[in-house]
Amino acid sequence: MIKTKKLFAGGFALSLTTSALIVGTVVAASPAQATPADCQRYLADRGYALTDARINGCAYGAQTNWMCWGTLKNSGVLENHATNACDLADN
Repeated sequence: MIKTKKLFAGGFALSLTTSALIVGTVVAASPAQATPADCQRYLADRGYALTDARINGCAYGAQTNWMCWGTLKNSGVLENHATNACDLADN
């Protein structure tokens, strides 16, 4: 009987450890919240000056992606950079 209790207790501890690892992995893998600041940082990292139009474009990205994209494109941002930046702004 003692042997059975030890096996059960050991299995239970292993189960808890495994569950904690799985939950910890899921929590750690959840994406961070994107913000207009991420959009601005992305543009700055690619050499774009942060003009009022670009700052406003990133702010639009938090509400509507097409306004963000259009504003950034009109300010001289390349199409693929505008797409990526607006995706970063969309929270």
